[in-house]
Amino acid sequence: MAAEHRGDIAIIGAGPIGLEAALIAFEQGYRATIYEQGRVAEFVRQWGHVRMFSPFGMNVSRRGMRLLRKDGVTVPNEDALLSGAEFRRRYLLPLARTLADHLQENCAVLAIGRSGRLKADLIGDSRRTDEPFRLLLRDKKGERFAKAGIVLDCSGTYAQPNHLGDGGISVPGERAAANRIFRGIPRLTKSERARFSKRRVLVVGGGHSAATVVRDLGQLRISAPRTAIIWLIRRQNEIPLSDLPNDPLPERARLIAEANRLVRQGEATLLCGAIDALFPSAAGVEVRWTDSSRETKTFTTDEIIVATGYRPDLTITRELQVETCWATEGTYPLAASLLGGAGVDCLTTPVFGAETLLHPEPNFFTLGMKSYGRSPSFLIRTGYEQVASVFDLLARNEVA
Repeated sequence: MAAEHRGDIAIIGAGPIGLEAALIAFEQGYRATIYEQGRVAEFVRQWGHVRMFSPFGMNVSRRGMRLLRKDGVTVPNEDALLSGAEFRRRYLLPLARTLADHLQENCAVLAIGRSGRLKADLIGDSRRTDEPFRLLLRDKKGERFAKAGIVLDCSGTYAQPNHLGDGGISVPGERAAANRIFRGIPRLTKSERARFSKRRVLVVGGGHSAATVVRDLGQLRISAPRTAIIWLIRRQNEIPLSDLPNDPLPERARLIAEANRLVRQGEATLLCGAIDALFPSAAGVEVRWTDSSRETKTFTTDEIIVATGYRPDLTITRELQVETCWATEGTYPLAASLLGGAGVDCLTTPVFGAETLLHPEPNFFTLGMKSYGRSPSFLIRTGYEQVASVFDLLARNEVA
């Protein structure tokens, strides 16, 4: 590659993993630019009202903590349970300030290619690195190009929520009912409390995000007991979530216990099956669904909260030789390793090295939550270890 771009790294996303990548890049003498489509840690900001059930010490790196302490920043105790907003304000924003000269906020990466190369050119050939990556960017001034020798995609998955229908796709009426559908975990501030209070609310999803929504709606019912909660999960089960014996994360255990209690005591109605269609009207949304015994049924709700997880945006890398798992849409070698340990708690999932993060496209890496695709078992600390392993690999390649 031309010497002018060999040491240039483009980092997509200014969340915890992108910021950590930039810190290591500068430590090792690279020239790095971070492109963030919104503000720093934009997606953390969007779920900032949610309290994390992993303690602060699990969500920071030694490198980041060392830098903040050197700058005189007061950091929380390691066992503190912060909201996303607190984590962003007290850890991520101070780190970002140290990188301000290399951070471009409100700058979206629209596409990535290779200068002078098409996707089918030099398949799996290291000679593709003879030309730099070409990134199409859009910011408030318009569209432009940037070049880099290495690209680290740390953009996450939060911008791509999954659909609510059977088979994971949209259902007839989903778009027509968009004004009655909320995706994610609502804040339940004054305006959103009014939206859901004393209403029939359907929660779709079988993970911890859905449990958080049900728990919060259960708290809303204390002041608005006419609020009706319907919780729809795919699998047949008497309780929505299984308890983990001796859970090392007490806050997670409390969340599961409270969500299950609401079902057991009849404060939330549990349904097992999949949605087939939605029929919005002035009276609400009629939901047609199929239960676990294949019987088609209907009920009416006022609001729908979709907490079915997220998936990666694969469009920006369409012109690169990127290999993703057909099941999870995660990085293929990593996905194979993760599927081998399916069902294992995220705290005990091993961190797989940089070799599992390689794509046929040389010098391109998918890191962080996006590397896991649709798998919900990603931990922030895993992303930090991924970053370290990739820079170790880059250093070894330079020596070779």
